[in-house]
Amino acid sequence: MSKNVLILMGSPRKRGNTSILCEEFARGAQEAGHRVETIYVARKKIGGCLGCNGCQKNGGTCVQKDEMAEVYEKIMAADVIVLASPVYYYTWTAQLKAVIDRTYALLATMHNKVFYMVSTCMSPDESWCAMMIDSFRNYLACYDETVTEGGYVFGFGTGEPGDVRGSEAMGKAFEMGKAIR
Repeated sequence: MSKNVLILMGSPRKRGNTSILCEEFARGAQEAGHRVETIYVARKKIGGCLGCNGCQKNGGTCVQKDEMAEVYEKIMAADVIVLASPVYYYTWTAQLKAVIDRTYALLATMHNKVFYMVSTCMSPDESWCAMMIDSFRNYLACYDETVTEGGYVFGFGTGEPGDVRGSEAMGKAFEMGKAIR
């Protein structure tokens, strides 16, 4: 059965390593018959969470009137969501973190989603990315048991644009996308 896959691209570089790695994930997913859409959240006007709890008092609607409203609709329509971000100081870019924080509005309504993480970093191995992995898993734990982890992939040693090309991560991203069920 075909799935709706949403990639939330947090990289401020439109043709950076994270984007390149996500293209492979998307190619695998499309080859498996799924529909894929990418939203470059760094190009959207999305404010940080105000911590006002307004969304929890009014049925999940955020009080802010910005481009996050479009992202909410896409998240709710997706079966699979990819959080894509290069590692900045051991965690997400500010642009993607704002989106993650704003999904607090969906706390009671987000169900039956599978999340993946696609990331790149200058670090040489996964030991440097433990905080990012923990953040990803702890985020998913905020939702009910129908929101699950599909997996993650890192492109290591990717400081310059294009460094991820030809890496082991490219094949892993493709296969991860292709394996979506």
